[in-house]
Amino acid sequence: MPRINFIFVIHFHQPVGQLDWVFERIYENCYRLLIDVFKKYPDIKIAVHISGPMLLEMIDRYPDWLSEIAKLGDHGSIEFLAGSIGEAILPILPPEDRYWQVREYMRVFEKQFGFKPRGMWLPERVWEPNIVEALARNGIEYVLLDDSTLYRGGRGGDDSLYAWMTEDSGYRLKLFFIDTQLRYVLPWRSSEDVFNYMLSKADETGIRYLLWGSDAEKFGEWRDREWARWWLNDFFSKLRERKHEINPIHPSEYLELYGVKGLLYLPHGSYDKMLEWSGGYFRNFLIKYRESNNLHKKMLIVRSKLKEANVGSDVWRYYHLGQCNDAYWHGLFGGIYLAHLRQALYENYVKAERIAEEIIEYYRSSKIIIRRIDFDFDGESEILIETPLLNAYFKPSDGGTLFELDYKEKGYEHNLLNTMTRYYEPYLEGMGFIPDWYRRVSAREHLWAPHASLNDWINNTPFIDWSDLALGKYVSKVDENGVLIMRRIAHYYPPGSKPVELFVEKRVLISTENPCITLEYRFENQGNSIIEGLLGLEYTIAPKLPRNRIKAGFTGYTVNNVDHSINNTWTGETEHVVIKSPIFPDIVIETSSKTTYWISPINMPARTEKGIIHNFEGLGIMPIYNISLEPGGEFKQRIRLYIRR
Repeated sequence: MPRINFIFVIHFHQPVGQLDWVFERIYENCYRLLIDVFKKYPDIKIAVHISGPMLLEMIDRYPDWLSEIAKLGDHGSIEFLAGSIGEAILPILPPEDRYWQVREYMRVFEKQFGFKPRGMWLPERVWEPNIVEALARNGIEYVLLDDSTLYRGGRGGDDSLYAWMTEDSGYRLKLFFIDTQLRYVLPWRSSEDVFNYMLSKADETGIRYLLWGSDAEKFGEWRDREWARWWLNDFFSKLRERKHEINPIHPSEYLELYGVKGLLYLPHGSYDKMLEWSGGYFRNFLIKYRESNNLHKKMLIVRSKLKEANVGSDVWRYYHLGQCNDAYWHGLFGGIYLAHLRQALYENYVKAERIAEEIIEYYRSSKIIIRRIDFDFDGESEILIETPLLNAYFKPSDGGTLFELDYKEKGYEHNLLNTMTRYYEPYLEGMGFIPDWYRRVSAREHLWAPHASLNDWINNTPFIDWSDLALGKYVSKVDENGVLIMRRIAHYYPPGSKPVELFVEKRVLISTENPCITLEYRFENQGNSIIEGLLGLEYTIAPKLPRNRIKAGFTGYTVNNVDHSINNTWTGETEHVVIKSPIFPDIVIETSSKTTYWISPINMPARTEKGIIHNFEGLGIMPIYNISLEPGGEFKQRIRLYIRR
């Protein structure tokens, strides 16, 4: 009689920075339901992975749930899989970090459950051969990959129905393969359809397996909780009756009974949809999304300081949580467009950085440190200005912009430039969406057409900026007083006329005593004809968003003593704007004279498993000046950006 082994693996994960009320909803609708169902079928063997971030949250918030699932493990119905403490994409980390991500997970898991798992769930199932050593050195015997990775390696046929061995530099690792087609029928089709598919892969030897591995949220979060309860009960009760032909088995038990079929080597890979979203290679997200690359390269900056400081595991924990994968990518899932997830990663990085700087007395010889390095690895140098309270990172090659601004005061760690550009996404085709043509950061200049409006700016009306100010490359120097000076010759392009040269100078002064940046602008007409238009000095700011509804209060901005939600636009005359959050001091943008301001949320329509939602990505603030510069004429302005402590 044809028989097949069935490995059922369920993956529990919530990202670092998840909103409290979202976590609570999923816990009630999904995680509690699954425990109740598992307890009814202790004879059905399943495997469970709890991600590092979720494990840490559950220890604090729902220890009883962990106790219940631990009992199922003691009973023998559940086999637990290891993970990484930050649910990080291991291949994109420095080699030492790959090892410590897994080691820290094993340490926390062993303290909670009393033993170490033998197998491991790879975050987003992203595989590269360079991770074998880190896993093997931590005692990991096997991992789960997607069958698409096997096929990319030139293997086919029935190879995915057996376990295999691979190695790298002599380190061994056994491989199981998640069946893509099974993921598409379970739980979306009837139990009978699932069983029929399984038996289509069976043979008389009984050595083959089919492995289903996917997210717990499919049961009660993606679809109705009562439907999920009914489906699981129907599936498990019928599976009980068919154990003679479909045998539920743990991965480690399978290896003990049948071992591996042989040796193979595989290229990089992940599940089919991740390969589609990433263009075939996860690291492509670092190229497509500059914000993802910014997080990744911030990681490297912080890491160098932590190594110098020789900090303990509690400080490294912040760093490891900053590597949580969700805010580094986007597809149907992924959270790079979710501001609260990006915010949480920066918060962890900045906490770790501040502690390391204190330990090594980073500012013992000077309260301001200015470095010129290629921060983002694009071949152009950026300028990093660091003080005890602020990091201000500037990119002369991209309009002389301010692209990261970290506030380091204990308890308020935050990147005020945790903003997000709105990129082209294929699923937005036909929706009238025009992606941003520049990165949404700060200290970027425009010379808008005289008839331009706030809506033109926010919605990216084509050809409404009559200059090359926004994307130009500046030459830069730092003077003897620590003032950053950036200069360039820009051009104004009046319709039907020749371009007019416009000299631009930006001087940046950063206080060493207070969290304050001052930018002094000078624009000089160096052409032979008049320059006219709306000069815009653009700033995009990320208010710190509360995760907990209990702590939630007014988050928005105040102009002329009137409060406005971050979801509202505003235009009018003022001298300053105050950005407010219930969990962060006031952020103030102040001009040296009263002028018109354009203020608007930057919102992005993004795809999720529940359809298109509109995400808040930052608050755009643009002082506007109606200028008319004769040849030789100049315009000056000063803007202060500071945190009111």
